Amino acid sequence: MALATTPYGGGGYEYQFVDTPLDMFVCKICQYPSREPYLSECCGHTFCKSCLEAARRVTTVTKACPICRDEEFVTIRNRQADRAIRSLHVFCTNKEKGCEWQGEVNNIINHLGNSDGCQFEDVTCSNDCGKCLQRQYLTGHVEDECVRRKVDCQYCHITGEHQFIESEHKEQCPKFPIACPNKCEVGSVPRDDVEEHMKMCPLELVQCEYHVVGCEERMARKDQKKHNKEKMEEHLSFTTHQLTNIQHNLANSQVEAVDSKDKLTTKITQTGKDLATTKQHLSSAVKTIDQLIQRLQQTERDTVSQLEKYKDEFSMRIEQERNESKEQLAVTKDDLTLKLQRTENELTITKQELTVTKIEVRSTKVSFADALKELADTKADLKSTQEEARKTKDDLTQQLAVTKQEAKKTKDELTQKLTNTQRDLNTTKQQVATTCQNLTKAEKEHITLAANTDEVLAKLETKFQTKITEIETAAQKRITELETKLEQKTQQIELIISDPRIFWYNTVNYQASKLSSGDQVVPVIVKMSEYTTKKSDGVRWYSDSFYTHHKGYKMCLLVYATGYDGYMTIFLILMEGPYDDQLRWPLKGHCEMKLLNQISNSEHHLENGRYQDNGHKRVTSGERCSYAMWFSIKFISHEHLQKITPTCQYLKDDSIFLQVDYKLGTV
Repeated sequence: MALATTPYGGGGYEYQFVDTPLDMFVCKICQYPSREPYLSECCGHTFCKSCLEAARRVTTVTKACPICRDEEFVTIRNRQADRAIRSLHVFCTNKEKGCEWQGEVNNIINHLGNSDGCQFEDVTCSNDCGKCLQRQYLTGHVEDECVRRKVDCQYCHITGEHQFIESEHKEQCPKFPIACPNKCEVGSVPRDDVEEHMKMCPLELVQCEYHVVGCEERMARKDQKKHNKEKMEEHLSFTTHQLTNIQHNLANSQVEAVDSKDKLTTKITQTGKDLATTKQHLSSAVKTIDQLIQRLQQTERDTVSQLEKYKDEFSMRIEQERNESKEQLAVTKDDLTLKLQRTENELTITKQELTVTKIEVRSTKVSFADALKELADTKADLKSTQEEARKTKDDLTQQLAVTKQEAKKTKDELTQKLTNTQRDLNTTKQQVATTCQNLTKAEKEHITLAANTDEVLAKLETKFQTKITEIETAAQKRITELETKLEQKTQQIELIISDPRIFWYNTVNYQASKLSSGDQVVPVIVKMSEYTTKKSDGVRWYSDSFYTHHKGYKMCLLVYATGYDGYMTIFLILMEGPYDDQLRWPLKGHCEMKLLNQISNSEHHLENGRYQDNGHKRVTSGERCSYAMWFSIKFISHEHLQKITPTCQYLKDDSIFLQVDYKLGTV
């Protein structure tokens, strides 16, 4: 059948029906079989519920029938037609795609929506890949074609989406076969086994087994034995020279050990003195804590006393306000009672006036009955004296009209008076109701005032309790902090006694860390004194030597106090050390230099500088040499160095502290 369109966006069934539906089932707005049909009582037409609502929204006369324009437009739900329409047979909406299904309107939704329904319906992939296809092809797509289907990696057997496994995962799969970098006979190995393979790969370049004694040649792992055989005499010469150096270094180490022992003894003595001083400081700190606790207890007592005082004053104010509220409420109640009595008196007077008015109306009715009786007598006289009646007919008619007008006027006046009286009565009733409402409102306000008073008192008590809790918490926190600092100070003193290799300079507490392995950051604190003299003389200013770690590389700092262009210049110098034969060469690493703030553990001056990549081979001439591991031409300006603020001071007692953070093994 022909399908029409409507400006209201019709809501009928747009399916293709097997048999043409009856005209009585068709919506007169959208021209489709009606969905939730309604029948109009004015013209008997059928409408969809949604079409009818849309028509009423857009038309200017919302109560008029959209077909016959009857203003008395009433509709009823046509449930019989609804059942009949739902039982009509329709074709599947995918008929043109090949679906041969036919069924009732009630069943087409299930046919199209169920997973085992219409196989020609377009559905979206359940893996959210965005693909839209017919239901009959969905299973094959989800299992074999979808880029987001779940698959297992054939190497590590991890489960993931197909597109991830085939692209991103292959780049990081630990079991994915990787070709040997040296292209040895093994061919390929799993990615996470490459490092282990390189440790035994026959084509991997390795150092000579005698590199510790000076042989610097590298060869494939499989050629090591051949190299050892060919270089046997040279290796023997290297070994002999190394033994000689070891004996010489051992003798020097014994001398240094004696010197270190004397220095250590002196340092332990000084540490004992510092410990005694620290104990005195601890005693002073304990006394300070006791005084703080006493002040806190006194503050708590004062606060409780003040709170009690505030509580009593507030209770007195509340009681006074309650008494005043009660008196005001009593006065208001008396006024309202007086007004109510006056209103009742006025109402009584109004009722009496109404009674008088009723009596007057009754008298008027009696007068009107007498007038009618006189008229009847007059008519009787007219019958006997027709001639006289004709003469006086006009006069009587006029008199009757006047009488009717007067009666009507009297009636209207009585009606108006009755209306006015009724209106006054209603006004009086409203005033009485308003008065009662005001009385009720006043009582509620009194109750609310009492409740608010209790609430304010409760809030005030809560506020004071919270303040007391905050004071107690702050005091407890401060006590805990002081106890923690005391414990840390005690641990530091115990650490100084147990390990004399830990140094503490001035008021700055920094620990010179030890290094057990070669690839850790080693912070070393260096103190350099006589800044003013070094700057005025313009000479090289060397620090004491230090080591990167236990039995590590020996280094020192070279500072030009005069510097360049108003700045101080610093070099990190590599020195010849007693453990160089056991260390790795060439030396590689990264350095950070920090000028320490001597009055606070913050606002330190950090400078990365530049790393000097000269190969840094082993030093063989002179205790100090020109191998600069790191340098900064403009480390810090003299103005900034000598500046003093309440929180920062770099130069104190004509000395500075430099922290060297050196990481081995990286460039």
